[in-house]
Amino acid sequence: MQASSRYPSFLRKLLLQSGGTLIAALAFLGLLSWVAAYGWINEMARLPLRNEVRLVANRIVRDGHLAVEAYYWDEPHHRLLERHVDPYFLQVFDAEGRLIRQSANIRLLSDRYPEVLLHAPTTHEPFWQPLQTFRVGTHRLYYLVFPLHDATGRYLGAIQLARLEPGFVALYYQVAIGIVLSWTLLSGLILISLVASGRRVLRPLHELTRATAALSPERLHEPIRLTAPLDQETAQLLATLNELLRRLHQAFEELRRFTANAAHELKTPLALLHGRAELALRRPRSVDSYRTTLRQILDQTRQMTTLVQHLLLLSRLDQPDGAFPFAPVKLSELIAREQELFAARANARGVVLTTSLAPEVRLYGVETLLQELVRNVLDNAVKYTVQGQINVAVRQTDAHVVFEVHDTGMGIPREALPHVTERFYRAPQTAPGIEGHGLGLALVARIVALHQGKLEITSEPGQGTTVRITLPALSAPASESVSVA
Repeated sequence: MQASSRYPSFLRKLLLQSGGTLIAALAFLGLLSWVAAYGWINEMARLPLRNEVRLVANRIVRDGHLAVEAYYWDEPHHRLLERHVDPYFLQVFDAEGRLIRQSANIRLLSDRYPEVLLHAPTTHEPFWQPLQTFRVGTHRLYYLVFPLHDATGRYLGAIQLARLEPGFVALYYQVAIGIVLSWTLLSGLILISLVASGRRVLRPLHELTRATAALSPERLHEPIRLTAPLDQETAQLLATLNELLRRLHQAFEELRRFTANAAHELKTPLALLHGRAELALRRPRSVDSYRTTLRQILDQTRQMTTLVQHLLLLSRLDQPDGAFPFAPVKLSELIAREQELFAARANARGVVLTTSLAPEVRLYGVETLLQELVRNVLDNAVKYTVQGQINVAVRQTDAHVVFEVHDTGMGIPREALPHVTERFYRAPQTAPGIEGHGLGLALVARIVALHQGKLEITSEPGQGTTVRITLPALSAPASESVSVA
């Protein structure tokens, strides 16, 4: 729990990433809105000046010269200063920049009104250009300077038209302040909404964390249940975690069972070894008696050695990073060698062991493991067949090698078949006196899985058992190592 403090919380990341993105997008929209409002204010402010300039220009430009008297200068908005008439301050300049005529209300406004062109004439001001203004006394005015041309494009002069600035410049700042205030308010609402949503989403996760932290090895089998409302993703996470806990519980149970069985399987021969050695040392005995005791000790030691070797091999097969040298293996030759060893044991029990081995059957595998596989399958067949016969066959299809052993032994009960490949499992009906630790078929199943094959076991009690192993035929290059899956 303490280590998690090194990482940023989900709520913080939500606020920084999602909230930051939304607030930045909102700021960008606010900026676009201000630019649009700024351009609209400029265009609306210039529109009446442009209309008036065009009207004057159409009247005074005549036949290649300026006829200023052609315009009616007695319009109220050129004679008066009252705001209700919306006064316009009109000046006409010739091509040399000399003032030719100006409206009467200019002198009413101030005798210090500028009588020169305030900037070079232009036919159109872009919307992003701020309004051109100047002050006369206590009044602020904005203006346009418009060029005058004849039909040939010759420059004749300019019109400079001004108007009292009714607050357009202040409106820039008012709109900006309104947008900033709106952005601040909306940003706060976004953050509050994200915090509320994040806490609602995190509620089941916090509950899941507390429930997981309270788990103990004895309670892994109990599924976690949450009271908070779940969304689809959290429900899927909960189901996945419960499935993981179920598998962990199953693995722990298998480990406990494996440890108990291994301890039991080792404890019994060790107790026998200890008892026989102690009995042999209790009083002097004959040479034959010592030989008998040593032979019994040797038999128990051999069984313990086999058990330990099987345990070590299973442990190595279980390692995810374990590697085995795969190479081409002549399976028929390998089975023929092993068959000779088990044929003698079978004949001693009155059981006939026959073989049908297709020649030159090869596959890509680990020879030592395949040898262990063959030995365990044949050993089971010989041990559990009291009379009758054992048939060993190897055949090859287009892409697979099939190794099959059929015996006429005691068979396996149907309810025990799903468990015969479990470690230390022995069917309850196993004949007494038959040696074994219940690891043979577990090894066979693991080796088959390593070779990407398939193990099938069919049996009828009292009639016999068939073990069929299907492995991929040789198709990979030699001298290569394959890791355990």
